[in-house]
Amino acid sequence: MKPRTACQLLLALLLGACHARDQANRSPADLDAPGEVIKEKPLPAARAMQADTTVAGAFLRWAEAVRRADTAAVNAFISPAHGLWVLEQPGALPLLTRVTDVRRLRRSQPQPSFFTLAAELMPCLRPTVVDTLPTATCDGPPGNEAGFARTGCLLGPARAAALSSIWDHATLRGGSAAQGRAAIATGRYAVLQTDTGYRFYWARIAGQWWLVLLDLRVPCSA
Repeated sequence: MKPRTACQLLLALLLGACHARDQANRSPADLDAPGEVIKEKPLPAARAMQADTTVAGAFLRWAEAVRRADTAAVNAFISPAHGLWVLEQPGALPLLTRVTDVRRLRRSQPQPSFFTLAAELMPCLRPTVVDTLPTATCDGPPGNEAGFARTGCLLGPARAAALSSIWDHATLRGGSAAQGRAAIATGRYAVLQTDTGYRFYWARIAGQWWLVLLDLRVPCSA
């Protein structure tokens, strides 16, 4: 064995013995004590997602609640003061029903549950804003038999005046004509889904969007 190699080996053995003696002389607390603490830099705070407080956001949350059949979430969009009016055309005369809980609504269909509406809602990532909602002409091509000048999920001014006379000749359930007129007078915007012709009237009261009227009449079906 070369002298330099022997010296290196002897030095290594001496250092190892010293390290073992130091470890033996330390208390258990010393052995468990952490070494240098490395402080991690805090991550940037994530930007809080702001709730969509627009009428479009309210409609989308309501539609999602309908698809989930979430009664409590759907009822949360019903104004305590005005209730929800549902307009249907089961026969010669329109039918207007006022409810404050959708579980009490019986639609004029073979399957009368309110949540059958879920299957009739159009897919709608975001309603398209228009200056004026189109009306049905009943002379459209296949796929748009109602003849809407523009199709899709549309959002525009409510134009509730068009419904002002319907309260005089409709069959009313759960409320009076005066209550119905007061409710629809608060409507500011409406969402139209041209696949069905359904309209959803929204009012903003005390800083919150409320669904005040569901017009479930199918255009050109008479």
